[in-house]
Amino acid sequence: MRKKVDLAHIRAVLFDLDGTLLQVRMSLFIPRYVAGVAEYFSGHAEPERFRSVFLEGVRALIAEPEGESTNEMRLLRFLNEQLGIEADFFRAQMEQYRQQRVEDLAEMTAPIPAAAELVDLCRRLGQKTVLATNPVFPLFMVDARRRWSGLEEVCFDHVTSYENSRYCKPSLHYYREVAAAIGIAPEQCLMVGNDSNHDLAAMGAGMTTYLVDTYLVERPGRRWPSDYRGNHLELLSFLQEHLPGRG
Repeated sequence: MRKKVDLAHIRAVLFDLDGTLLQVRMSLFIPRYVAGVAEYFSGHAEPERFRSVFLEGVRALIAEPEGESTNEMRLLRFLNEQLGIEADFFRAQMEQYRQQRVEDLAEMTAPIPAAAELVDLCRRLGQKTVLATNPVFPLFMVDARRRWSGLEEVCFDHVTSYENSRYCKPSLHYYREVAAAIGIAPEQCLMVGNDSNHDLAAMGAGMTTYLVDTYLVERPGRRWPSDYRGNHLELLSFLQEHLPGRG
């Protein structure tokens, strides 16, 4: 951790979602989400087969960066190859899931009291803000989790989802792609997250990082060092004291 705080160059703040702005155990949340989605494809595959293929496709997005296609298109190709599911049918069934079942997942989440204040502070200071969640979900799933966190729809300049992203965390290309989308150099971005591998990888792209350790995730693989670290209240005080205004 740096002894001297230097955020004078920061023009954008990227926030991870799960564990950073929203309380949720993804190890339980994702299986329930996939199981619910599988019910809408029972005519094409047994639920267990669909769940296995779907999760394999998502893992491939993370493990095998391609960069030529969006994450959505890569997943759609994989589902078509493995299960014969066409893109239009997949989207139609996912829309039914959105309308009928997505709110069932809300009970697995809880707001983090400081989340709205953190994002609001950055916006009041004139910083661009990004909801930089790993883009393996459709936008409606990201929006749902954002709502459950208590954040307003208009509070981000950019939100990553599988429709608009070609890479996933912890690829350095993901962070460069986000920076390009908001027109800010990576070196002028602060990445805030709770995952020492996925979120702190932003350092490799030239970003400054803050590890929020309230709900710390330390997964197998590389653990990047953080420039700064603390819990949510310490993060709020840190930004109030050091984040420059860009009015």
